[in-house]
Amino acid sequence: MAITASEARKNLFPLIEKVNADRTPVEITSKAGRAFLVAADDWEAWQETAYLFRSPENARRLLDAAAALDEGRGRRTDLDRAE
Repeated sequence: MAITASEARKNLFPLIEKVNADRTPVEITSKAGRAFLVAADDWEAWQETAYLFRSPENARRLLDAAAALDEGRGRRTDLDRAE
């Protein structure tokens, strides 16, 4: 969904509610450029993912672990129950 900055300004609070309920970013366009309104939880998750993948070595480990699980190797563990 894309809207103009003027539309976003007029409907800011309902727009914030919609973004949080739908978990769908909204593109806001203006003469000054483009921006996105996203739910804070989604933004924080993206920032954490970017941080974890910033290190090539850590990214490789994470991708290898995910691939191992997809191939049936490894074991899923509930962290609340981990010893």
